[in-house]
Amino acid sequence: MSYKALPPVLVALLADHPRNAPPPEALARLAGVSDFAVEVLVQQPGLLAGLNEPLQSLQLRADAESEWPVRIRRWRRAQSLKLIWRDVAGIDSVEQTLAGSTWIAEQALQAGFTAIDTLLRQSHGTVRDEHGAEQHMTVLGLGKLGGGELNFSSDVDLIYFYNSDRGKTTGVNDPVRGLRNQISIHQYFVKLSELISKAIGQATEDGFVFRVDLRLRPEGNSGEMANSIAAGEIYYESWGQSWERSAMLKARPVAGSKRLGEELLQRLQPFIYRRHLDYA
Repeated sequence: MSYKALPPVLVALLADHPRNAPPPEALARLAGVSDFAVEVLVQQPGLLAGLNEPLQSLQLRADAESEWPVRIRRWRRAQSLKLIWRDVAGIDSVEQTLAGSTWIAEQALQAGFTAIDTLLRQSHGTVRDEHGAEQHMTVLGLGKLGGGELNFSSDVDLIYFYNSDRGKTTGVNDPVRGLRNQISIHQYFVKLSELISKAIGQATEDGFVFRVDLRLRPEGNSGEMANSIAAGEIYYESWGQSWERSAMLKARPVAGSKRLGEELLQRLQPFIYRRHLDYA
């Protein structure tokens, strides 16, 4: 197959980056099924030589916050390109492709969680309850994310939960102003949830990482951005609907404290799997 089968932008790209590039025939198949793939290769030509490399994990430096929007979006596009390439080349099965897309979302969420939590702790101190025990948050993934079957255009359905409402951050010591920036546990984790959702879901000139859907949380759009485990238990036991039981079937912790997430799901088992049936 000649270079004439390739889009002109890829012909120019191969001329400038010939080393270790895939054969034109393979690139022509890729271009034929995905305009997105061509767009990413033009934006990040260095990927030409690394299409067969494994997916790369993501880390965000807490001291480079201004770089996050570009870094996380370009990283996501690069890893998605590899998945498309492996799909078109017949290397991966459909199940492997969906698992790879799910892994990308989990990596993005965990990297965002870690970096943002680090920044907030620098500003507000450690989060502790009334007895001094450190508090944590878990991010539950539902729907296709929870089921490990996320595709390229899927939203990520998220719910945020944390340990306890009783307590506050330790604050930070200022040489002039003394102890400052103490906030409640609830305020801290709501802020953390909002910033994670924004980091992943906000559209920039580089697009978005994943669309974030928070409507499955307790009380939907009118509910709190993040809830304590106790508040979540009360809500589901008292007002939980049948569709919320169904939604929780695929729920699993995808970022933050996985241990806390597993503990919450264990406590919600009586709600998810009712002992007795009713007419509904």
